[in-house]
Amino acid sequence: MALPLEFIERLKAANPIAEVMGSYVTLKRTGRDYVCLCPFHNEKTPSCHVHPDKEFFHCFGCGAGGDVITFTMKYNNLDYWEAVKLLAERGGIPLPEDSGYNSQRTDSRKRFYEMNKTAAKFFYHQLKTPQGKECLDYLINKRKLSVDTIKKYGMGFAPNSWSALKSHMLSEGYSEEELEAGSLISRSQRNTRNTFDFFVNRAMFPFIDLAGHIVGFGGRALTPDDKRKYLNSKDTPVYSKNRFLFSMNFAKNAAVKDRTVLLCEGNLDVISLNQAGFENAVASCGTALTPEQAKIISNYADSAVICYDSDEAGQKATTRAIKILGDAGLKTTVIKMNGAKDPDEYINKFGADHFRHLINNSDGAINFELSKCGEGIDTDSELGKIDYMKKAYKVLAQISSPVERDVYISKVAQEQGVSKVAIEAEVDSMIEKERRQYSKREWTRTVTFADKRDEINPEANGHRREAAAECGIIYYLYNNHDVCGELLEKLPPEKFVTAFNRRVYQSLTEKIKNLEDCSISSFNGEFSPDEVGRITGIIEKFDKLNVDSKVLEDYVSTLLAYKPKSDGGDSLSDDDFFKNMQELRKRKNS
Repeated sequence: MALPLEFIERLKAANPIAEVMGSYVTLKRTGRDYVCLCPFHNEKTPSCHVHPDKEFFHCFGCGAGGDVITFTMKYNNLDYWEAVKLLAERGGIPLPEDSGYNSQRTDSRKRFYEMNKTAAKFFYHQLKTPQGKECLDYLINKRKLSVDTIKKYGMGFAPNSWSALKSHMLSEGYSEEELEAGSLISRSQRNTRNTFDFFVNRAMFPFIDLAGHIVGFGGRALTPDDKRKYLNSKDTPVYSKNRFLFSMNFAKNAAVKDRTVLLCEGNLDVISLNQAGFENAVASCGTALTPEQAKIISNYADSAVICYDSDEAGQKATTRAIKILGDAGLKTTVIKMNGAKDPDEYINKFGADHFRHLINNSDGAINFELSKCGEGIDTDSELGKIDYMKKAYKVLAQISSPVERDVYISKVAQEQGVSKVAIEAEVDSMIEKERRQYSKREWTRTVTFADKRDEINPEANGHRREAAAECGIIYYLYNNHDVCGELLEKLPPEKFVTAFNRRVYQSLTEKIKNLEDCSISSFNGEFSPDEVGRITGIIEKFDKLNVDSKVLEDYVSTLLAYKPKSDGGDSLSDDDFFKNMQELRKRKNS
């Protein structure tokens, strides 16, 4: 049973799509609409369009699209019902008392959330036991964390036992299969019938997503002989280490205000900074920074301050993070910590004001990389200077802004006593070489993409003419419900050549016949977010093609004239198809 139309309309009215998307990404007005960098793929030029009057968005780069529910589903990795509940809570709209909505996936995800919440309560309770005293002492006295901070982050203790958590969770009604799938227990490789607790004798940190669900855990070893200092949940149906940022649920609100995120390596660094008043601190968990995480940061901030450890590993991670953050369009700076190995130690030794001074005086990413070029090199010698310049050229060539590049070229020329003209020539040569390589890569990617199987409508590549006609018919019907009866008589669903378009056509005609909602929102419960994006793309694309009743006739004729071919169809391009349609119309009108 679908949710009532009245409820969906109230939900959308309380959650205008531009307002909701604007809380995640930076929108720029263009006429009545908005554009933004798409949050679902990396890009430097905005290709995502938001139409408040039509109540949907569409990205011309990756094809993502839909209404505010679709966006919430896709952005937060939620299913339909979870997204509806999140938006209802946001807009203060009471849920229907009996929606009749149910799905196996929703129940499964809810089960994982409840299971993790039960485990978190167990870990938290263990802090109050005699065995947990050592962990509590570690957090309060060694790590200098307050009781309020411990409560805020829901920290706990995993007992020094291989079965304590498992026994407790089994008593709560969870099976070993569920616990293993949720990364709370592990299975012995030698004897697969034996299972044991995944986290043992560790300070525990729940991982909380942007919707407030506990999706996983991180555990800090309490004994120095444990080689795994940090242990994090494996990927589960509700947790992906490549997309999760620790404390982003707290940081997002602070980041939106000053448009800056502090990026750390460890959970305790983040917690110490948060306690000291730096609520915009986050960390990746069990993985180096990923492009997906950088994209999430860019949805809330314009700049990132890298606060990685001062050791060699931390500096290498900084170099890698600079590129990833830059690719996501973030301005990046790097703090220099003298007298401490990480932010947690620095805060405890020197205090919040000193750390704020570090942030305010953090060096730009370019200066950081240029300083790294000179490490271990005697730039006073001729050979040393040449080695340094070879590395510096690469850094300078990566600067996209001509003005910024000119500033740093001048700086290097002055510092090294080298002609600015000579440096410019080397850098320009590198940029041109990279441009040619980029063009070659893009051509290869374009050709590969053209040959790539369409996962949503795989039959479209083999039937371009028919698929384009089907999309045109769907578009016209979407905007002209009155032709539904006549159209169905001429063109029953079985005349559609591609399965996906046939599904959309069937769904739309059924909605029209039953006088149901036919907006983009109406497809959410029936189609996946990616499929809704494709439907939105059809509406967006054909809106610019001036499809009238005569064009509709041409589309219908195309499908009625179709006869399956042994070679799987024709290879006529979309552009050629539309040209043929125009010629056909001219002949009819002459």
